[in-house]
Amino acid sequence: MNASILKMSDKSVFLTLLVLLSFSSLRGQDKVLEKPNILLIITDQHHVDAMSCVGNTYLKTPNIDKLAGDGVLFSNNYVTQPLCLPFRSSLQTGRYPHQIGTIRNGLKIKEGNAFLGNLVKSAGYTSDYIGKWHVGATEVAAGYNYEESKKSTDTKRATAAEAFLLKKREQPFFLTVSFMNPHNICELARADAIGTNLPDGPIELAPDDLSKLPPLPDNFEIPENEPTVLREIQGDTHFHYPTQEWDEKTWRQYLWGYYRLVEKVDAEIGKVLAALKNGGYEDNTIVIFTSDHGEGVAMHHWNQKQILYDESVKTPFIIQWKGETKKRVYSELVSNALDIPVTILDVIGTDIPKEMEGKSLKPILEGKSVKPRKYVVSETMFAQGDKELGATGRMIRTKKYKYCIYDNGEKREQLFDMKNDPGEMKNLVYEKGFEKILIKHRKLIGKWAKETNDKEFPYYKMN
Repeated sequence: MNASILKMSDKSVFLTLLVLLSFSSLRGQDKVLEKPNILLIITDQHHVDAMSCVGNTYLKTPNIDKLAGDGVLFSNNYVTQPLCLPFRSSLQTGRYPHQIGTIRNGLKIKEGNAFLGNLVKSAGYTSDYIGKWHVGATEVAAGYNYEESKKSTDTKRATAAEAFLLKKREQPFFLTVSFMNPHNICELARADAIGTNLPDGPIELAPDDLSKLPPLPDNFEIPENEPTVLREIQGDTHFHYPTQEWDEKTWRQYLWGYYRLVEKVDAEIGKVLAALKNGGYEDNTIVIFTSDHGEGVAMHHWNQKQILYDESVKTPFIIQWKGETKKRVYSELVSNALDIPVTILDVIGTDIPKEMEGKSLKPILEGKSVKPRKYVVSETMFAQGDKELGATGRMIRTKKYKYCIYDNGEKREQLFDMKNDPGEMKNLVYEKGFEKILIKHRKLIGKWAKETNDKEFPYYKMN
């Protein structure tokens, strides 16, 4: 009798364990199948080194640093074009500006292009956008709920994002929060770096004491053998580039003000990240942080964007994915406007349109070894609003070198050794011993032009 009871007890224990294990397995499978939320945070006119997590001691960005603390920081990220609408239109389509017809501000995206918002919605996500839009299409056409997208200040944008993230959601979400700052450096520059009445609220007045101001960058001077069209444009458009008569003190006050604007937007990012945690979404949300273009920050005597030097075409780019990413710096070449949409679609497991030009960064986030990109390309067209200023250009960046070409003026080409001259001060086009490298890059960008149907730019004149 006792033996029979014991056998029945063993059998019951076994069946109980089997049920528990099966239940545990199913829960684990549900966890695996659960789709991650996507939070995309965009700043505007953010220089690649304007973060304290990369060693800049003239500002503090604790919230951006937090993302980098257990995320992947892409240190060699290049934009498709260093101007708002062309870049942002690229980001929504995964294509180069010339392919979609947005070669400057004020233009519409050609018909027939797939939009990121619509593609994510078709995969069962909600798709919401808060903040600055500036894309060559309406938010509705691009697939976004835009009810909160017209908020006029970064503080209001952060407040709208907080409200969104603190609500319980039945579907996985794709939320973009697009801030204005540090773009207001444009207004500060026009006030000769001493203004405080800025659209998103005042900043502390820059000190007069030089010892309290950031130093000028090492590559502050204008390089020899620079394309002549660059300074012609800078000199003729004082509304955009009011720096011709600035002395050292004004330049340094401008840098001081720029860093305050970065800190200002970092504080708003902190509010969004806190709401993500308090809303219970932090552990199942991929956070992507980047910017649409850089800022001159006095390098090469430049303020603003549009130029093809690194200060304009490189921006911050961080992806944090809880449970997948660990603190890491990825130094190979990436292109945020092209790679972000492809990566998002790959992560959520939906089809990627063959027209998209980017590469998925998902394997990199998972710590896998991938074949690095051979090159990235940036375009530019100098324009002031809808007015074209008479110069376009292209840049191709390979592992070691960077080649730029503009369509008019004298000394139209630049070639830099980015390993030994990261400040881009010595134009190797006019140095002996670099003829083969120059020809190689001319051919490479010509090949890219044919592959991407970039017919408008006269590469043939340089080959």
